[in-house]
Amino acid sequence: MLPVRYPLREASSRMVADPEYQQFTHFRTEALTEAVLQWTSPWVGG
Repeated sequence: MLPVRYPLREASSRMVADPEYQQFTHFRTEALTEAVLQWTSPWVGG
């Protein structure tokens, strides 16, 4: 598991839509057996 934090959901959407990024997505696909995106909300509490 590799948790990654983006400042906004839109930031991750822009990243994966970027043509330059898409040139290299095949490396990720080839390396992973499974990919799961789990959107969460910031935790606010004590």
